[in-house]
Amino acid sequence: MKDAFERRALLLHLGDALQAIDAALAADTPRHTLQDLLNAQTDLAARTWLAAVSPDMKASDFAKRMSAAFAAWPALLLEEQVDYTRLALTVRDHLFADDPAGWRRYVDAIRSEVEWFGEALPSADAVDTAAYAQASDEAEPLTNDSTDIERAEEPGDRPRENVESNGGLYPAWPWKPGV
Repeated sequence: MKDAFERRALLLHLGDALQAIDAALAADTPRHTLQDLLNAQTDLAARTWLAAVSPDMKASDFAKRMSAAFAAWPALLLEEQVDYTRLALTVRDHLFADDPAGWRRYVDAIRSEVEWFGEALPSADAVDTAAYAQASDEAEPLTNDSTDIERAEEPGDRPRENVESNGGLYPAWPWKPGV
């Protein structure tokens, strides 16, 4: 059940990120910085994680970087097994590539809700995000059903409803309440 709460927290964070992108795109002058946006919009300034982003970043650059950082999140959060590393890498590599101290502050802010966020990431120099994404997309699916807790069944158990047979609107949502 903890997974469901963490996914919810990350989806709420994604919503905050989208609001920040919207505010940055609405900035009426190319000279606006993130600090200008935070000064003008108190609801954005209340987001502690935004304090980790360089306040001198231009609003238009901020919007581009945020879009790239969070574009993959909806699909990643809907996967049966969340790729925790990829979630964090997309943000770090697009928004904090040149700011390791900002990245650390951002991770600390997110960990108040999702304690594993940003754990055990390879150093920024040691990973090529595109290569990592391709490798994780091409990974072989598990074929040993005994390692999959959702599918593991004891001999003699009556079959449980699974995502392939329930025909629901969103059959692949892994955080649906158990049957």
